[in-house]
This record gives sequence, C-alpha cells and structure tokens, in this order.
Amino acid sequence: MLEQQCRLYRFNLAVLETMTADITDDELTHQPAPGTNPPIWILGHLAVATDYASKTLGIPTACPKAWHVDFGPGSTPLKMHDPAPTKDQLLEAIRNGHARVTAATANVTPELLAAPHPVALLKGTPIETVGDLLTHLMNTHEAMHIGQLSMWRRLTGRKPLI
Repeated sequence: MLEQQCRLYRFNLAVLETMTADITDDELTHQPAPGTNPPIWILGHLAVATDYASKTLGIPTACPKAWHVDFGPGSTPLKMHDPAPTKDQLLEAIRNGHARVTAATANVTPELLAAPHPVALLKGTPIETVGDLLTHLMNTHEAMHIGQLSMWRRLTGRKPLI
C-alpha cells in the first residue's frame, strides 16, 4: 500500500541528497537570516520525522532521544545537546528512516490507514486519519522542510538546483 507516497518519498530523498551535497559540517549551524532554520535543524527534524512515521506504523524508532528534544516539534534551532550530529550522521538517519518506513508500508492495513490519527497538533485540520498523517510525514511535511533548505541555499549564494 501507499505506493505513490513511497515513490514521492524516494523523490524527496533524492532532492535532499542533491541539496546537501555541497554543504559542509561547518555550515550546518549557519543562519543567513534571522529566524531561518539552519541545515542541522532541518536535517535533524527530518530524521526524527521518520521516527514519528515509524511509530505511527507500529515499528521501532531509531533516532537518539536527544535528537527528539533538539529537533522535534517546538524545538529551538541551534539549541542542541553536545556533541551535535554531523551531516553524515543526520543523512544516514534519514536514509535508514526512509527505508524503515517504506518497508513497513507494505504491511499496513486499510483499517490502520482509516483510523483517526493521534497527533493533537493536527486535530481539527484536514489531516484526519493515520493514512493522511503518513502521507503528510512522507510527502508534504518533508517537502516543506526541503523548501526551507532550498531557501537557505539561496540565502548563502548558491544557485538553484531544481
């Protein structure tokens, strides 16, 4: 199930890989404008989002608990535990999370997808079911943060990639 969402999830990951290829670890915490999310927060947030999708699917999560504090909903960019993760560590967590979530979608039941989602923050929005939540985490949520990374790239003088 969720074949189309998985296809777009793979596309998002490919775009993310391209957008981060020339970002160094030294640049991860750079904020080129007040209030912008730096790459470390964007990547960390996308990594923990794979844990939220995993939890929704009933499979084990993998990111360190400190990452959920540092990069989870409501966290403050650049307020992190020491040592901060590297770009390679964050990308590896995102890749592994994508693989874990994608594999788990093969076993998801229509009943689970139709069930109401448990996320209080999204109550009262058009995201009503577990299927809606998974689609959001895998596609729209991730694409929104990839857009933030694209803006960061432009603010640091990089040319557009797509």
